[in-house]
Amino acid sequence: MEEGAQNIILKKFICGGLLISLTGGILWILSCQKKEPPLSPDSTSEAAREKNVVLRVVNKEYSEADFYRYVEKQVGKSLPALTAPALSRLFDQFVESRMWLEAARREGLSVSEEEKEAYKRRLSTELGDSAAFPLEEVEVTETLMVEKYFKFLRDKVTVSDQEVLDYYNLHRREFLLPERVKVSQIIVENEAKAVRLHKELKDNDEALFRKLARENSTGPEASKGGELGIFSLNELPQEIEKVVFSLQEGEISSVVESPYGYHIFRLDRRFEPGLMTLEEVAAKIKSRLLEEKVANLTDHQLQDLKESVDWEFFPERLSFRYEKED
Repeated sequence: MEEGAQNIILKKFICGGLLISLTGGILWILSCQKKEPPLSPDSTSEAAREKNVVLRVVNKEYSEADFYRYVEKQVGKSLPALTAPALSRLFDQFVESRMWLEAARREGLSVSEEEKEAYKRRLSTELGDSAAFPLEEVEVTETLMVEKYFKFLRDKVTVSDQEVLDYYNLHRREFLLPERVKVSQIIVENEAKAVRLHKELKDNDEALFRKLARENSTGPEASKGGELGIFSLNELPQEIEKVVFSLQEGEISSVVESPYGYHIFRLDRRFEPGLMTLEEVAAKIKSRLLEEKVANLTDHQLQDLKESVDWEFFPERLSFRYEKED
């Protein structure tokens, strides 16, 4: 399955340290908090939090201490700066993470010792040997069980060739290409040198242009004979775009001064507006449809879990004012 579809299903979830993202939820929480003072540090003792049950899923109870450990793994030591709305959204995500774990258990998923060791090595590589998220064995197991469950869901999703074709026919505007130009340049630091090089290029000899670019240009593309790439309107500085788009294929510009130096441009090729073919965009369409299907399946599955699983949460027991999402 395409990488995009694999990523979209992974809800914001840390079960012992591995950050898995669906919509950038945590960054959104931190950046979009309401303009209100942060919560004062809570005086509730760790022992009291361990005893304070705030969530039950089937026969498994989770304490307020479990929730705050989850939060710390999400945002580090930023807890004192979090407002009640931010903590409320984190609590919602904590509940969902426990739901996904229950779904994995329902499917009878298990994790081998080899898989756990491979996961630890992967996490060490991603976070470094001094990873800030030390994991307990149960956390590793739960993380991998949820990963396996998401893969189980992803494997249910397919996109047919007919669906790709239908999307292409209904959304052709998305695949219209504007006029584009392939451009090369020679750029030097002083005008006199640019004028001298321009005189050598009066016959628009492409081979000579490539040679002079490699030998004289100060741009990073000099080693490629000055080839800059392909550009549409509004992708180049305005003073350069005006010159480049006025050239004919194979034509060389006059010397153009810019804040970067003195340029000589060559229009290598002009591409007229056109429609990309189905073959050119099929993979992109399939990836997009897979993402949409996986996202829909995940949303429906989570709703089914909340309706079918015996669970209960107790927001009134939290040490902050829980606010229901609008």
